[in-house]
Amino acid sequence: LFAAFYAGMRRLSVQIVDSLPHIGGQPQALYPHKKIFDIGGLPQIKASLLIQQLQDQLTPFQASTQFFLNETVANFYQENESFVLQTSHQTLYSKSILIATGAGSFQARKLALKEASTFENKGLFYTLTNPQNFADQTVAVLGGGDSAFDYCLSLAPYCKKIFLIHRRSQFRGHEHSLSRLQSFSNIEILTPYQVVALKGNEHGQLSALVLKEARGEASYSLPVHSVLPAFGFTGSTDLLKTWPITLDKHRISVNHWMATSHPGVYAIG
Repeated sequence: LFAAFYAGMRRLSVQIVDSLPHIGGQPQALYPHKKIFDIGGLPQIKASLLIQQLQDQLTPFQASTQFFLNETVANFYQENESFVLQTSHQTLYSKSILIATGAGSFQARKLALKEASTFENKGLFYTLTNPQNFADQTVAVLGGGDSAFDYCLSLAPYCKKIFLIHRRSQFRGHEHSLSRLQSFSNIEILTPYQVVALKGNEHGQLSALVLKEARGEASYSLPVHSVLPAFGFTGSTDLLKTWPITLDKHRISVNHWMATSHPGVYAIG
């Protein structure tokens, strides 16, 4: 988005192709309510607000910026003085290409239970897009890393009760976040437990989790309205292998101008 803004400053037209159905990449898709602390000049900013401000920054150049969402580039090649990009929906043309794919396409690591798929979006959610949707609910968050902590901290002002469930007594997340989390009276930590089954009600909605001691035999049913596994995400850069550029393992090889091995094709991020 910022590259599109800068291109606009140089009076260039831009086409942004993104495999997601919305712009904003991982910050918008995975942690829109998380505060980001490593943007130059901004001590902190909520991820969704950062994306909104990047969009606002593009406003003067909206006439010269086109978005092609929910669309992937299968391949591209050079024809005369232009590049031809074959996408999953159409053919696009451009004088140059700027690759900003980050960690590539990504998807959540899912709960490894055979019945899990039947409860997706019926009490089982892999992303937290709006904490207010869980107002007055009893929610279970699974995991022991920063994502799990962020989910709990985002939900705490809205939920009646939050259970943080982790299979180990030690956590991978930052100590400061854990300390903040422990200050909320409506957050309870359950360790070392793991979820071994999901239960539903007569309407097909999730109604309870079956927990079992990670190193024991004790188990019990925990009534909840919703569960949010926070096991992280897997990224894939396999699509890059089909493009006419040189890779160094899973990374795009570039020189000091950020130029790839193919003239006219650059990579950033």
